[in-house]
Amino acid sequence: MEIRRVTVGDLATWMPAKERRGHRVLVLGGNWMDHRDPVLAGKAALYSGVEEVFLAVPGKIADSVRCLSPDLSVVPLPDQKLTRGAAAWILGHVRGLDAAYLGAGFKDAGGAVHLARELAAGGTGLVLGSDGARREVLGVLRGARAVAIYDEVEFGREFGAWSGELGDEEAAERLRRAAADVGCAIAMTGRYGMASDGGNVFACTPGLRAKPAGMDSIVGGLAAGLMAMGLDGSKAASAAISIVELAADSLSERRGLHWGASALLEELPGVLLKFDYLRS
Repeated sequence: MEIRRVTVGDLATWMPAKERRGHRVLVLGGNWMDHRDPVLAGKAALYSGVEEVFLAVPGKIADSVRCLSPDLSVVPLPDQKLTRGAAAWILGHVRGLDAAYLGAGFKDAGGAVHLARELAAGGTGLVLGSDGARREVLGVLRGARAVAIYDEVEFGREFGAWSGELGDEEAAERLRRAAADVGCAIAMTGRYGMASDGGNVFACTPGLRAKPAGMDSIVGGLAAGLMAMGLDGSKAASAAISIVELAADSLSERRGLHWGASALLEELPGVLLKFDYLRS
């Protein structure tokens, strides 16, 4: 196993050339108490440089979500939970997707596996975050172009928690084995900040530290946008984690700890723009 430290030079090489036309992303998430995940993830995906982002949210919050941004297309779900019928509704109303982010807050009632399987079969890249990154969903994605993103608690929920702190090599090997076991890429945010495709491991420099709620949603949405433009799962997740951390560092220099995820989101374009110049 090789642990590759992700550098700014790597990010500049990986970043796809910006061409909005034809890149479309779906974001699924939210519930009647929480609209944060789909909105933050959707905007992050759009800021990556894609053409259009669709938010699939429960019909009960659809109007509220529409009011938060005119830049995002909202697809109201017919059910408050993600049933198989709701999954079919999404597939029937949103076509030509390059990537999708199955995020946080949605209540799965048998539709997540169907949605993930059908999207992957059609060539859509998948980013699974929080409620989307369940083992039953991963079970239908072996060999697919997909990445599941966890924090330490969520990783422990699916693959077994570890006691105490692990060294980088131990954590990397644990992550690599999990990715090899499920057959698709896995990434972890938090103090380790790593991603693996089951072979090598990318270690982000640095990994996310203490963070306000919503930062992982931004990572997931940005990763989905990068996948839509051609990156594979492990590189998309590694790049997203690293870029969000660069944005957080830039923001912290000016505001200390006095900011939230929405401020971080608005910091992203400036960071991403630097990589556009590095490519030229």
